[in-house]
Amino acid sequence: MPSPFRLLLKLFRNRFFESDTVTPGGGFETSIYQVLGTLITIGLVVSYLAIPQFLALSLRPVTAGTEWGLRLVRLAFCAYSFGAAGFAAVFYWDTLFPDRRDFLTLTPFPIRLRELAGAKILALLSFLLLMIAAINVAPDLLFGLAMFIPGVRGAGVLMASTQVAATWGASLFGFLGVTAIEGVLLTFTSVRSFRRISPWVQMLAMSVMVLSFVGFPFYGPLFVSAVVQREVWIFLFPPAWFSGLYELMLGGRNGLLVSLGVWSIGAIAISIMGIGLTWGLGFRRHLRRTLESADTPHRPRMWKAPRWLVRAPEERAIFGFVGKTLGRSQKHQFFLAAYLSAGISVAAFFAAAVRGGQLALSADGARAAAFALGFFFISGFRVVFQFPAELNANWIFRMTEARWTEVSRNATRKIALAIGVLPPVLLMLPLEIAAWKWPVALEHAAVQGIAAALLVEAMFWNFDKVPFTCSYFPGRKSVALLIVLYVYGLTGYSFNLADGERLMEQHGQLALLVFPLGLAGLIGAWRRRPRDEAVRFDGREPEVQTLDLY
Repeated sequence: MPSPFRLLLKLFRNRFFESDTVTPGGGFETSIYQVLGTLITIGLVVSYLAIPQFLALSLRPVTAGTEWGLRLVRLAFCAYSFGAAGFAAVFYWDTLFPDRRDFLTLTPFPIRLRELAGAKILALLSFLLLMIAAINVAPDLLFGLAMFIPGVRGAGVLMASTQVAATWGASLFGFLGVTAIEGVLLTFTSVRSFRRISPWVQMLAMSVMVLSFVGFPFYGPLFVSAVVQREVWIFLFPPAWFSGLYELMLGGRNGLLVSLGVWSIGAIAISIMGIGLTWGLGFRRHLRRTLESADTPHRPRMWKAPRWLVRAPEERAIFGFVGKTLGRSQKHQFFLAAYLSAGISVAAFFAAAVRGGQLALSADGARAAAFALGFFFISGFRVVFQFPAELNANWIFRMTEARWTEVSRNATRKIALAIGVLPPVLLMLPLEIAAWKWPVALEHAAVQGIAAALLVEAMFWNFDKVPFTCSYFPGRKSVALLIVLYVYGLTGYSFNLADGERLMEQHGQLALLVFPLGLAGLIGAWRRRPRDEAVRFDGREPEVQTLDLY
């Protein structure tokens, strides 16, 4: 019979590979391995872009320019490793430490507390090694093979081992740093406060991780001047620390980078100490407070929609249900935070520019940034509404539902319009006023509002369910394919509309044509009256599938 420790270890390992958002038998494990495959694929793309540049610089004579070029390539590797591992840690935020379900299930059994903590730590470490390997296996393997090319400067075992140490160290710190932050929050805040601030911390951490990778084109040129002038931000940017690890291990001549490499080792040690202290000193306190707060009443905030906007009682019920669910469900708050942080990061990347070694606002990029932000806001709600909150509580909708899919679609569309369209437009308006005169900025805001409203209609055109009430079936969708579709959809939507805005500025008569057509399209979509059908509550594939050959 397996020992209790082995059973606990198996239980906690499985927690990293399960999900409450799928139908029974949906096979979420397949999706997890798809995510790991996607990480490996992204690593191949990073290697494809970075290694040719590295080889070109390594085969040239040694100059100051080639040395700084090599340092930028190393910074890119570290930024990717740090950002991907940190994002994975934030994604599994709720499973890094034992939660209420673990404690309520396991504490009635004769299990020693040290066995519980040890099994969770060992499961976390095994998952950490799996994630770090998936992130870095492709870049490190291809980098190691490049070391055998004749003429490569510094080729050898030392160079390959330095690559592994720097990238794996960046991933290790990214994951452990997020875990240490959560441990500190659990130790020094109440359970209720932790639940309230967790979504904000997750959204901020996600934005940092995404920006650390996708923002390389505009902070890369700043890296050289920051090292030369010893600017403050370089000491606060972890990928720069681990790029200094190359300088430390290869005997580089830049003293600041060598000191950053030393600091990277200390940072890993500090994060390990932080986790050790929060687990060793705060684990028992975390257990006690979690159990005591199990029955703490929680009153989620209710959305009060004006009656002129929501008239039908079914729509008001959906509004209230969505508001309460988003107010108390950390799972759905997390998914929204993931999309919003990605949108904010991409918008910041579009709007920022480097001029004369300094960050500046790009007028052309600000156009695309506004559309990108709206794209992520709207698509985020479209995805989040598919994941169920509590399937056992769907009985009230099943009993009262009487073929009112259009009512449900109208309510869902109004929620997306109110939360997914207006906030991005208002958020970008100050930046646009700073970039252009206020009449032009108002014109841009109008174009962005109409475009986002049309995007809502397109994304919710066949939405035939009540948000959070339909079991989600992952199907056979490829995560890598979805990423490609999102990239092309985002860039096509943002850049094409930004070009259209520029044409409207140059040709004022074009605005007289675009605005009426856009408003006519919206009115036509709002007045659409499709056939009433039953709301869908089950996302599983049918047991018997027809070929539809007739």
